[in-house]
Amino acid sequence: MPRSEVANLPSDDFYNLRFMPARQFAKDLCALIQAKQAMTRRQWTSLLEAILRLAAVAHVTWLCDVQARIWRCLSDALAGGGPIGTEAAREAAFPGEAQYMTYGGKALHGLKDKASSYLSARLGMNALLWSLSDAGTPYQGDISSSEDIAHLCQHIRDNRQAMEEAGIRGVLADIREQEARALNCRKGIGANLLEFARHALGQRQTAIQLLRGYDQGYVLKKKGNSASSPWVVSLGPVAVLALVHCALAGMGGPRSIHRLGQHLASYGIVVDRQDIARNDLGHQLRMLGLVLDSPDAESGMLLLPPFPANSAMDKEE
Repeated sequence: MPRSEVANLPSDDFYNLRFMPARQFAKDLCALIQAKQAMTRRQWTSLLEAILRLAAVAHVTWLCDVQARIWRCLSDALAGGGPIGTEAAREAAFPGEAQYMTYGGKALHGLKDKASSYLSARLGMNALLWSLSDAGTPYQGDISSSEDIAHLCQHIRDNRQAMEEAGIRGVLADIREQEARALNCRKGIGANLLEFARHALGQRQTAIQLLRGYDQGYVLKKKGNSASSPWVVSLGPVAVLALVHCALAGMGGPRSIHRLGQHLASYGIVVDRQDIARNDLGHQLRMLGLVLDSPDAESGMLLLPPFPANSAMDKEE
């Protein structure tokens, strides 16, 4: 493999960044592999698919978020501000927590905002780099690490006068006006990102009503039977099983429902643990036998391991 295609993120970034969806997926994949012997191949592939669907969309959304935050750093630098130094750039460019969807709420609006912010960021960064080149002060480095971002911010601050004289702000305004439909995710990359998220997360819509229950690993479902009904965040039974198993993997027995909320948060899904007992997630957990009512636990509910594999893993550790 060519060296240019090999990931070479500096160790400071690699160990100090959380990469929340990606790191969580890596842990969840190990947990699912360890539980493979507790079920049939068909059951296991269904659990794996449910986690893959959520992790793929969460990671793409996280990348969009990172791009938008990097552009904010560069835009602030153009105004004379922006992060100074590697640590400040790392904190500004990479999110400490992900909040992309709210359980029970409409999902596609938030994902659309992230996709639109990503497109705006890419247009802005490209225009800014071309403006630096046209001003005779091209940036020679990369933008692949916190250190690189800090260097580019400093380069922009050092040459902001030349860029202002070249009319960079007018250029940015003109580009956004020309690409308004693309930035609104009505065509091109933005529309593709939204369709990817809806297709990956949404419950399969079948022509035959009896086959609607075939897909049980969804993350989004229609709120109503109309074709125009909005997509809301609501986990299918298989997705619930997979996420509860992964949340409890290696934990050594039951845990508070708060543990599931933390696990969902690592994929960008915000859920108020006080609401779980009353919403459809609590209903799913009870129907699947995954909770135990306990007055001593937060929200009065304890999560139970769904597979014997959890106990085996605990003993090995």
